[in-house]
Amino acid sequence: MRWKLLVLVSLVAALIACGTWSLLIMIIFGSARPIQPSLLLASTVVPLALAGFAGFFIYRHTARRRKTQAILTILLTLLLSIAACLSATRLFPKTITIYTTGDSPITTRR
Repeated sequence: MRWKLLVLVSLVAALIACGTWSLLIMIIFGSARPIQPSLLLASTVVPLALAGFAGFFIYRHTARRRKTQAILTILLTLLLSIAACLSATRLFPKTITIYTTGDSPITTRR
């Protein structure tokens, strides 16, 4: 296996996926606006597409065990992009706010 290529492509694809996903969230949904979970799930197309592209890249640039390396690249890219996106939401809580079903952006007391 070509571990260096696999890790490097996965890392680059995960960073691009997280950056693109965060930029898409900030442009479409606003910088400090709450994000609905259904729209958040729809925006995961970007990391999935980039993980697929990274897997295809590895598949075309390796000679042996192509399918195994492509699947490992896709899984590693998705894992790294999820970790990067979760880290971004923890580091910048005012920029990306995700509300669950029980939370409300406006709370009123009577």
